[in-house]
Amino acid sequence: MATNYSLSDFISDPVTSDAVLSYSKSRVPTKSVHALKNGQIAWDAMLDLKGLKTEAAREALIQFISSQAQIYERCVLIIHGKDSRHGVPPLIKNLVNQWLPQLDEVLAFYSAQVKDGGLEAVYVLLKKASRTDLPTRLPTKGRESSFLVAETRSMERKRRLAEQQGERQLAPVKAREHSDEEPKAGPEGELQNSILQHPALDSQRFDGIDPNLNPEPPLNTKARREFDNEKREQEKEKQLRLGNMPRFTSTPTPRGP
Repeated sequence: MATNYSLSDFISDPVTSDAVLSYSKSRVPTKSVHALKNGQIAWDAMLDLKGLKTEAAREALIQFISSQAQIYERCVLIIHGKDSRHGVPPLIKNLVNQWLPQLDEVLAFYSAQVKDGGLEAVYVLLKKASRTDLPTRLPTKGRESSFLVAETRSMERKRRLAEQQGERQLAPVKAREHSDEEPKAGPEGELQNSILQHPALDSQRFDGIDPNLNPEPPLNTKARREFDNEKREQEKEKQLRLGNMPRFTSTPTPRGP
């Protein structure tokens, strides 16, 4: 909130357009004044007063300085401009030079560098607004107790209730994830299980686990021809059950004598 100021408009010593504005309170260190003069302190906000009437410029300056001090800004830039008429003292520049020392938030000001407006602007060094200390205790009926502790307990109670509510919401999900029922097999699983359970395919003679237990019949014999034909038919049946076309071969099927 802006402080209520009654700034005087009386200009005892008018300055010209080419004059350098400077001011500092006694408690401001010389090092800070030199840094402000050389533009080494970066400004955080800018106010342009060019073209404003006296009352509008006064109100804008008061609100700007007060608001920037409240948000703990250190340095600001104020553009006052200069009168284009030769030999006529610039009004806003003289008023800014008169008003700024009357503001409690202003510690020092100096004409800006050329890059920031030169003689048409000033750097203003602000005093940080004092922070209002929060009360650590509030009066109670029985005895004094820290309201910070009470607030902490309230926050902890809300946190525990939120955690319990979260556990209730997650409980059904956990029950589904750890269900005792076995998952049902899909169509592919059922087909695969039926193939593995086929008695011909489960035969130890054709699974290739131990070829020495049931060795293949010797070549060029009737037993070998029957063995190859039976194995080929089983392969076709397996491919049909899997949904694939049977693999045809150009090798002629041996016939008996």
